[in-house]
Amino acid sequence: MTTLIAPPSMPAYSEEDHRVWAALYARQLPLMDRYASRLFLDGLPKLGLDPQRLPDPAVVSERLCELSGWTLGDAQDAYLGPTEWFEHIAERRFPVTNYIRRMDELPFTPMPDLFHEYFGHLAFFTDRRFGDIAQAFGPLYLAADERQRLEIARLWWFTTEFGIMRENGELKAFGAGLLSSPGELQRAFAPETRRVPFDIRRAAEQPSAVYEMHEIYFVLESLEQVYAIICDYARMEGLPRP
Repeated sequence: MTTLIAPPSMPAYSEEDHRVWAALYARQLPLMDRYASRLFLDGLPKLGLDPQRLPDPAVVSERLCELSGWTLGDAQDAYLGPTEWFEHIAERRFPVTNYIRRMDELPFTPMPDLFHEYFGHLAFFTDRRFGDIAQAFGPLYLAADERQRLEIARLWWFTTEFGIMRENGELKAFGAGLLSSPGELQRAFAPETRRVPFDIRRAAEQPSAVYEMHEIYFVLESLEQVYAIICDYARMEGLPRP
């Protein structure tokens, strides 16, 4: 059951902040038909985001709760530590920041900003099955030891943040970090970029690139494979299976 916590309040954004949001939206949306996975394309209209104005977290939180039982939590402008992050996820609560990148950071920002979270992540969370699978990462992480926690965080990273999914024989962006980053989206699908089939051990041992673009991306075959990854890792490591 979702723990009901008041969603973040609407900050007093500047007109420059709204212009950054509008510029990112206008730049990224035309790429979605070519690059985005079907789950994203189906979910984005359900969010009802305004392409010109930054979203009100209370409104989006209420909409998500109705659609999938998820709500928004308040990350303020911090880069949450993994334990705090997965505590939110375990409660079907997605933490969002109140930070928006600067105009000179449009192609890529190392900090998870509003555009990354609302545009990149939240379309997926309109889908109840995706939400159920995402939530399963939380208890798995919280039951793990230090080594396992690092590996579980990487499995989340290379699926929901930077995963690529094969759909009808074509590669599509599944990770929010790709969908919200004009620069990294282009990099991920460049002919010279390394893309490999998802392998649990390889992904668990692959360091995540938090402050720069990635050199390698993992390809998933379906949404249900993400759930299988969680279950298989739990079995391999003797952790409670979701």
